[in-house]
Amino acid sequence: MPVTYTRTGIPAGGKQGEALKYFKARAEAIHKAYGVDTEVRVRLGGPVGQVILISRLKSVQELADIKKRVIADTLAGKIPTAPADVFVSGEDAIWIEA
Repeated sequence: MPVTYTRTGIPAGGKQGEALKYFKARAEAIHKAYGVDTEVRVRLGGPVGQVILISRLKSVQELADIKKRVIADTLAGKIPTAPADVFVSGEDAIWIEA
């Protein structure tokens, strides 16, 4: 069953540019390392500057397998992490087709 994975971040005041730059860098690194097409979007309305990464995968198992690799590679410094003061909050979600 196809799934959509999202990571949403609300940037701290004045950090919108840094938040967008980080999400774009992370999306590029994920695409390069795993071949996953990851979109970056900025919300119009709502929390100012909120950004989201969107990835569509074939199954929950594919997501789990890639997520394990992303975590390991992030800890190894191969995938960018956000500076500590850029985001106020964030949320990951997995969406299934109804």
